[in-house]
Amino acid sequence: MAKTITPSVIFLTGLSGSGKTTIATAVQQQLKEEGILPVMLDGDEIRKITGLSGFDEESRKKHNLHVGYMASLLEAQGNIVIVALISPYDDVRNKIRKMCRNFIEVYVSTDIKTCIERDPKGLYKKAISGEIKDFTGISAPYYAPANPEIIIDTAILSVEYCTNKIFTVLKNTE
Repeated sequence: MAKTITPSVIFLTGLSGSGKTTIATAVQQQLKEEGILPVMLDGDEIRKITGLSGFDEESRKKHNLHVGYMASLLEAQGNIVIVALISPYDDVRNKIRKMCRNFIEVYVSTDIKTCIERDPKGLYKKAISGEIKDFTGISAPYYAPANPEIIIDTAILSVEYCTNKIFTVLKNTE
């Protein structure tokens, strides 16, 4: 009999352009291929429906806590929840960890230079020119997780490798 996967929150954090959504989508697809229908919460998408539009520290923390709370509720209902969220503050990530039963923090540690080169949404260009204020990694801080369960760097690791690393941890949780 195949081992079931414990309901969990897979929480991908890192700079804009680090590869969080790409990895989250790949994990989601692999779970679907195994017959598991996960829930994916992307920070940008959630922001569209919550009406939270500020990017100052207080607004970011509030947004992150809302997403974390949603993830914890979905996990409590038996789901695997994949969260892709910049989440720059360690104190907020620790609060979210405490809300969840099985929290797997994945630090997507891709360096700022690579993220700027990728700049999938053109945001770094705007932040560097001063058009966007309070941009994480440029004019606002990002505090890397102190003790994440997983560290991946999409500048040097393949999507397949990163996905497999997350699956190894996910399948070994109870």
